[in-house]
Amino acid sequence: MTERRQRRIAAVIAAFNPDDDLLANAAAIRAQVDELVVVDDCSADPAAAGILARLQQQGVMVLAMPRNSGIAAALNRGVEELEATTAPEFILTFDQDSLPVAGYVDNALASYLLATAAGRRVGFVSAESFSGHRVPALGKTDGLAEAFDPMQSGFFIPVSTFAAIGRFDSGFFIDCVDSEFTARVRAAGYSVLIGAGCAVDHRLGARLPATVFGRPLRLKGSALSFNYYSPFRMYYIVRNGTTLIRRYWRRNPSWLLRRLVEESKAQLLRFAFSPDRGSLAIAAWHGFRDSSRGREGQISNELVNRFRAR
Repeated sequence: MTERRQRRIAAVIAAFNPDDDLLANAAAIRAQVDELVVVDDCSADPAAAGILARLQQQGVMVLAMPRNSGIAAALNRGVEELEATTAPEFILTFDQDSLPVAGYVDNALASYLLATAAGRRVGFVSAESFSGHRVPALGKTDGLAEAFDPMQSGFFIPVSTFAAIGRFDSGFFIDCVDSEFTARVRAAGYSVLIGAGCAVDHRLGARLPATVFGRPLRLKGSALSFNYYSPFRMYYIVRNGTTLIRRYWRRNPSWLLRRLVEESKAQLLRFAFSPDRGSLAIAAWHGFRDSSRGREGQISNELVNRFRAR
């Protein structure tokens, strides 16, 4: 605990149309850090205003984005505010639906200190598991696991990393924001560590059963299912994933190949069994095309309306 008291640690939560869970999650995070900032990415749900107001009443700083700008921009706004006002040594980033275990920050700091004492340059420390699912690893060095492609929620980032390589890429808007940051950290020669004991309870996305003619498919006795994403999300997944490959394939081809294989397995199930797979295919094509054209930022309203019309 003496080491922890010598370190100033803050956190940022990116919020968009939050529900009451944000209140409990923010309280759990706030109890472990010196400062907490919640950045609202221009929520459209009227109920969100009441939840954000309650956070402010509890002493949490709430910042409002002037327009919907995506999770990368929201996190960057929080990081910018913290660096300008309280100058922490470390900043954690969280989604609004993530609840870290007690001791998460102490465990992340312990992993960081262990690695730096061994001479490692640490870009950041990631969670060890999400809702009981372990984060895939690349291997271990000196007993410390290197994360493969961790989710952004729970990143424990030294401010020196931001100073060295910059903040999150706001052009990605949503999806692959964490992967791009991970790739950039590694390209700069830093390690991406898994924090021992850093568990997060995270709300999982919609999961659908794989069926043929209404009958569920089974694999080794278990029903086959997949994570469903809307055409809106599919556009970003394909566009940003393609941009990621174009940007980093020379620097880390083996990492990108493994990531592409894992992502292709999931995409195959989505395109085969999603009820709106036609719209998903259109979204994927536009995402691939826009990446090839260098397009970044938010999806166009024209394309969103095209999905809704199908």
